[in-house]
Amino acid sequence: MAVERKTQLLEVMQTEILARLPLKTISRFKSVCKKWKSTLESVYFRRLFLSLHQNSSSSSWSLMYGAKELIGFHGCKTLDLPKSPASLIPPPFKRYYIGDCNYKGSSSGLVLLTDGSDKAYCYVGNPVTQQWVKIPPPTSDPAGDSTVFDLVTRLDEDGVVLSFKVVRLASFESTNNYLSSVLSVFVYSSEAGIWTSKVVHCLHQISNMSNINLNGTVYFTCLIVPGVVVAHDFYSESDQFRVVQLPDYPDHNKDYKRTLTTSAGFVVYVRALAKKEETVLKIWRLNNDDDDTWHLLWEVGFPITGNYAPMAMHPFDVGTVYLWSQRDHHLVSCNLRKRDYTLLGDAANDCFIDQSVCKKSVDEIWFPRSLSDLEEEDLNFRVCIWLFQFVIPRWMESVPRPPQAEIIDTTSLLSHATATHERMMVDENNDYFWFAC
Repeated sequence: MAVERKTQLLEVMQTEILARLPLKTISRFKSVCKKWKSTLESVYFRRLFLSLHQNSSSSSWSLMYGAKELIGFHGCKTLDLPKSPASLIPPPFKRYYIGDCNYKGSSSGLVLLTDGSDKAYCYVGNPVTQQWVKIPPPTSDPAGDSTVFDLVTRLDEDGVVLSFKVVRLASFESTNNYLSSVLSVFVYSSEAGIWTSKVVHCLHQISNMSNINLNGTVYFTCLIVPGVVVAHDFYSESDQFRVVQLPDYPDHNKDYKRTLTTSAGFVVYVRALAKKEETVLKIWRLNNDDDDTWHLLWEVGFPITGNYAPMAMHPFDVGTVYLWSQRDHHLVSCNLRKRDYTLLGDAANDCFIDQSVCKKSVDEIWFPRSLSDLEEEDLNFRVCIWLFQFVIPRWMESVPRPPQAEIIDTTSLLSHATATHERMMVDENNDYFWFAC
């Protein structure tokens, strides 16, 4: 009996030690023996690991503007990640562009890529585990004339991806004299492994397809009517976009800079106002309920002056917001709880910042050089939704595998992209361009 208790104690201590190691090391230890593999893949071990790494510094993520990485946080000790997260995305898919071929987006750590040689195919994968699922085209669209649009995911209570859906846009139609719109889409489910057709109606005209997504739902702010957000849950049976009123509309103060982002499992709305001696932040959270109400989280003044634009919230910490100085071209991390701030960008912060890309992106969003009559009308209520987070999951889980789907690794994906490039470069009549990063 004493020997048995001693063995149990050693196993408990062993589990506690393993849970404190980086995820890459834990992943390698699965091959030690069947017992270790069973322990490391158990729900108990996963929750123990997550409980020990709740600190926001235990995460790696990048802020993206399309396929461009503006900011990368890579000091994650749980992953032992030496570079920024976006550097894990296969580089050939970030370098070339033909038609709609490029990095299309991400959700909950999964990445959506399109195929340069055959636009009918796309790939969903985890750059950390280097697993990729090859998604065939819809049977009703074998040539891939529809556009690969977005990726949405559904998570469990621990934040582990249960399933994903790929959305392809078949058509977009303006209705009711350009006041409303209709989207016809194909939706691929990882659970069923098939495409289905769906028509979604929106009470407002969507003027730009830029969006953010969270928990299976996409959100748009680029609408004919200012002051609202439209949202659609692609896991629902509904054929309508929800319309959500923004909490500060119709305050048309042209000095406000607004952004819609996500943090800690919620959609978050951030507003910044530059005053003479401080910058005032006001931050709301969209409640995860049926009435789409907003909850005011923070109204805080920081002793920083100049023209600061809100870039994003920390994806796991709703008490941290990041601002970009348009005057001094630097990034500031604001701790809303302590009401202090830190200038980011040096090695000690484990933070990579592409200053030229940040400056260009911020200027394009808040100071566009040319404006249509419609944009001039809405300029006083411009909401940024073009920046989004590419987040490395806190737990290394396999990509959900659809029935009969082909699984390949990153090496195979890179070989395919390289072969495509070489083949197309030989064909001088093909409009193909290769950009060096």
